[in-house]
Amino acid sequence: MSSEASGPPTVDSSPTDIPQELPPVTPPSAGFILQLFLIPALIVAAVIGVWGLFGQLANSEVDLDRLVVELGNNNEHRRWRAAYNLYVLLQNGRHAGQNDPARLSARRDVAEGLTGLLNDSLDSPSTDDPKVLNHQVFLARTMGSLESEDIVLPSVAKAMNARLDADVRKSAMMSLALIAARHFGSRTGASGLPSNATTANLTPMKADLALPLSSPTIDNTEILSQLTGAAQDGDASIRHLAAYVLGLVSGPNAMDQLRVLLLDSDESTQVNAAIALARNADIRGIPTILRVLRQGTTAISSERIDELPTTEQQEVLTGRLFDQSTALVNCLTAVCKLWNRISDDDKMKLLAVIRKLKNVHASPGIRIHATAVLREIQ
Repeated sequence: MSSEASGPPTVDSSPTDIPQELPPVTPPSAGFILQLFLIPALIVAAVIGVWGLFGQLANSEVDLDRLVVELGNNNEHRRWRAAYNLYVLLQNGRHAGQNDPARLSARRDVAEGLTGLLNDSLDSPSTDDPKVLNHQVFLARTMGSLESEDIVLPSVAKAMNARLDADVRKSAMMSLALIAARHFGSRTGASGLPSNATTANLTPMKADLALPLSSPTIDNTEILSQLTGAAQDGDASIRHLAAYVLGLVSGPNAMDQLRVLLLDSDESTQVNAAIALARNADIRGIPTILRVLRQGTTAISSERIDELPTTEQQEVLTGRLFDQSTALVNCLTAVCKLWNRISDDDKMKLLAVIRKLKNVHASPGIRIHATAVLREIQ
């Protein structure tokens, strides 16, 4: 009997199963190295450079002085580049601390330079040049960040003139709103700036709070004259903004104008007038506020933007929804603020509509805000 040796199984290693040769190894090309290392390095360096530039501008008094000097440069590009850099620094708050009198927003030379640039542009004969108009809009909006009001307010009044482009006038009025809001807050302890559903202060007004103010927050005859003209302007968007600003200016004359604007043909102007009156503890806008809240339970909140056939229609509805939500938040906040001054009959009507709004409105933010208001007033 024969026996066979046992061992590991054999593997068929025929020549057809063995690679004849490995693929050639080639060094990476210069283009590949450029994409992999150099380009990302350049991007990082650029980001660091920009960050360093703004940090240097923010912290270097020499650079700030240079920017102010550049506002008077004969080269147009250098003037506007300096103005833009100062605007960025003003908006970002990268200047000195809030209690430092040398902070950028309080520097008189900055105010003189920027208002001088605005005044020169407003005096320009090229009133229809888009570039000139863009400069005026930009500078008019910058005025609200400056604190040297004896320098700033005459330029703001000049930019509110009815002969100017509507966008320039509205930018000047936005700046006036910021200036008036600072004074309104210091005299009443309440912010005059717009709120949203997450930032609104829902504490009802104290019964002894002296509102409306006995004198306006802005003591400038030309400003008050231009604001009166804006409240009577043929452009509804100008009147709409004027109603908001009048609530921050306050004083007896502003209250008289707001009561007239409650009857305005433009609904947005009526709403702004009612909210401005509420800011000044005046309950005469309650019927308008009640109407807005009722509309919020049945109007456009249930429409679906993506079902509209054209982009233009979608944009229009998006704008209407935004305006409605903003009005609802401000009206709800106004109700809460005025609650201790509202009649019992109006309280019952308001409670009913706010409860309905809490349950049916499409926006979770509005429902949450309505719930918070109910919790506070009840």
